Formats: sequence, structure tokens, C-alpha cells
Amino acid sequence: WPPPRRRTAATVATVPTCDSCGADDEALVRVHRVYVTPEAWDTEPSRRALDASEQWCFACCTHYPHEPVA
Repeated sequence: WPPPRRRTAATVATVPTCDSCGADDEALVRVHRVYVTPEAWDTEPSRRALDASEQWCFACCTHYPHEPVA
């Protein structure tokens, strides 16, 4: 076998990654992450959306609370 080629910035293709799970995905959606705290006997329910936006993949958008960036 020939020796392995060294990977350089010129040979590595850049594929966007999901900011939530880190998966490589071409189709990412820009969203605001939302933190939800359910009601309990000693706490009120709450919902807080972050101001910063992130890029999420389809799987994260179907599993975690978020708001799409307009």
C-alpha cells in the first residue's frame, strides 16, 4: 500500500454540522433553542427561548423544543 495521504485544508470538504448534536448535514435550519421547565408541586412551568440562533438538523428539530428564526 502507498503511505496514507495527509489531509490538508484543501483536501477536506467542509460540510455544515448541527449545533445541537454535531451531525454532518447539508440541510440545516436556523432556530432559537427553547428551554422548557414543566410544572411541579414546587415550581411554576416556564419557557425560555434564547436570543442566539443555531443551525439544527431535521432530527434535532423533531425531538427538541425550538423556534424557527424568521
